Amino acid sequence: MSTVLVVDDEAGARRALMRVLEGQGYETIGACDGKEAMQTLESRTQECRTPDLILLDVLMPELDGLEMLEVLHADPRWKALPVVMLTAVSDINCIRRAEQLGAKAYLVKATFSVAEMLGHVREYTGQVAAT
Repeated sequence: MSTVLVVDDEAGARRALMRVLEGQGYETIGACDGKEAMQTLESRTQECRTPDLILLDVLMPELDGLEMLEVLHADPRWKALPVVMLTAVSDINCIRRAEQLGAKAYLVKATFSVAEMLGHVREYTGQVAAT
């Protein structure tokens, strides 16, 4: 079973994403900001249980999504860990920066579809969706 780390400071959005993913057979872990996500990632890596994918918001307190993406891809342990941005920020400069930092996809909350998100999750985890 593939594991997805969902990082979003909006608790309702985070829970909704986790429910959708769990309904498709994924294990999920939630984090309310980049700092908590990095702590979770560090502890899971020490236990050899690194997530298979991160869904990452941009605007968050403590450590925002772009800062977290930069830290992730600067560390050899997590450089190859796929990250899909899922955020309300539709600014082209933010999108370009996320791409430069290695994000696999950039989905805008106002326009994304669950099917599109699940397509990216399946692609980057290699897991076939539950029927």
